[in-house]
Amino acid sequence: MSTTNTAANKSVPNWNSSGDWFDVCKCNIPCPCIFAQTPTYGDCDGVLAYHIKKGQYGEVSLDGLNVLGLDYFKGNVWAGETKITLAFFF
Repeated sequence: MSTTNTAANKSVPNWNSSGDWFDVCKCNIPCPCIFAQTPTYGDCDGVLAYHIKKGQYGEVSLDGLNVLGLDYFKGNVWAGETKITLAFFF
């Protein structure tokens, strides 16, 4: 996992992170969503776990932070058929 923000909106601090991630969902393996296909059973319940080895949000260090993400959606999110519901816990 590696992400960076260089927002034109200066009210959002610059941020970046790198580390490890793992995800799992109820789809068949390999998950069809990775290949922009509809979920195996038409909807998706997923869990994403991140460990930030190195990162920052403005002046705030994110080093060592763990993040848990939960997601749910119906249909193919890549085709614009639906919205995804996400919750993140830091």
